[in-house]
Amino acid sequence: MIKFIDARLNHITMYRLVLFYVGALLAAAFVAGLFGIGLIDPTALAFTAFFVAGICYLTNRLFAALFRVPVNSESVWITAIILVLIMPPTTADDVQGLQGLALASFVAVASKFLLAFRKRHVFNPVAIGVVASSFLLDQPPIWWVASNLALLPLVVIGGLLVLRKVQRFEMVGAFVGANIIATLLLARGVPYLQALDETLRYSPVLFAGFAMLTEPLTAPLRRSWRLVFGILVGVLSAQNVAIGNFYFSTELALLAGNLMAFAVNPHGRFRLTLVGIEKIATGCYDYVFRSDRSLPFRPGQYVDWTMNVRCPDDRGNRRPFTIASAPGEQAVRLGVKFYAQPSAFKRSLLSLRPGDVVYASHVSGDFTLPRDPAEKLVFIAGGIGITPFRSMIQDLIDRSEARPLVLFYGNNRSSEIAYADVLNNAERKLGIRTVYAVRDDPIPGSNMYKGLIDADMIASEVPDFRDRTFYVSGPRAMVLNFRTALRELGVARSRIRVDYFPGFA
Repeated sequence: MIKFIDARLNHITMYRLVLFYVGALLAAAFVAGLFGIGLIDPTALAFTAFFVAGICYLTNRLFAALFRVPVNSESVWITAIILVLIMPPTTADDVQGLQGLALASFVAVASKFLLAFRKRHVFNPVAIGVVASSFLLDQPPIWWVASNLALLPLVVIGGLLVLRKVQRFEMVGAFVGANIIATLLLARGVPYLQALDETLRYSPVLFAGFAMLTEPLTAPLRRSWRLVFGILVGVLSAQNVAIGNFYFSTELALLAGNLMAFAVNPHGRFRLTLVGIEKIATGCYDYVFRSDRSLPFRPGQYVDWTMNVRCPDDRGNRRPFTIASAPGEQAVRLGVKFYAQPSAFKRSLLSLRPGDVVYASHVSGDFTLPRDPAEKLVFIAGGIGITPFRSMIQDLIDRSEARPLVLFYGNNRSSEIAYADVLNNAERKLGIRTVYAVRDDPIPGSNMYKGLIDADMIASEVPDFRDRTFYVSGPRAMVLNFRTALRELGVARSRIRVDYFPGFA
């Protein structure tokens, strides 16, 4: 079942999944209202949805034109739907309600451009929008999606799919756990079971965790800071938490967490100008860029690209790619593999020419070398999964740092082997050995294995494999299969690290 779910998630971006999630909640609420089992009048809900969507769309178009930057086409609709799900639905004759919706919508979208550092927004757009409506017009959110029990199963099931996609279970778990603990400690005479029931069934904690806390650009990049972020927002959003006479709300807690996240990773957005495109293997290319400023990253990390895609498909116009270059190289290299029937995003990549500009942000990832240079390592790469290892190995070459490391590199055909020059250079200079496995046509007389990388090959080439830490990067199915196979070989779970970035594909 998990493999089936991952296979489906693998063909959709994080943003498209979140859009489907919140859209499904809105549709379910409308249908429930039609049948009289919801809390919201369907006519008011439909009017509110069209009104908010219109304000968000026009605001987004206005500021995108003024700032001349590409935007994530799905982000504006996600913002609009979440606003509809948490603000009071209204009708055309409710002037005060319309003013609150209009202000929240305008501020939410405008904040992505105006409250930004190096073109990266600082605050969760929905949170800053509803805070503006609350304080300026006394029109706060009511989080009705969280208090409608008819929607609770969809909130939870859809939310878990989002977490599976973005792999932020620990952050949201810390958020929910901290919220529950703080609520119980400050229950003030309310029975614990009642306080727990109200928190999980009627408070915004679950929906806020699934749909807003996971917003990638306003959350910390590193895992340790994500845990702190989750705990901070969880505590501040708990019932009865106050500083003096000032009581926090869920949206204020999110803004406080956003400030903390900004403090620990304020890199912002980077303007990358294409210098050239280099073919590195059959169907694989390095896009070589010049950045407008130094791009701080650790070997093995990834970066988000945002491009103008005229008719984006299910994979949207924002995509994470592993950085193939090493920090010491002047150019920024991003390795891309093209398949038959490429996505709209990759078709846009194919049309890029030297001098064209793309925007990068959200440098992230924990798939990096251990700090101890004596730690024994095994890298396992499949296809374009070699890109993080190219970054790591080139960095070791640049720093003349030899490590006890063996690389297993698998491909379907020998023509698909990428970065052979770097791998040969690493063996010559640092003694880093590469074991090649080619399924169809290994080169005669070479040291290539015919077939796929398997347990017997690993045990034969690396007899001390149980003492080593394994790094696995490649197609999602391959990564999951190797994680299982290594555990069956007796490799400790703590010694298996897999490459991951939001948006498996």
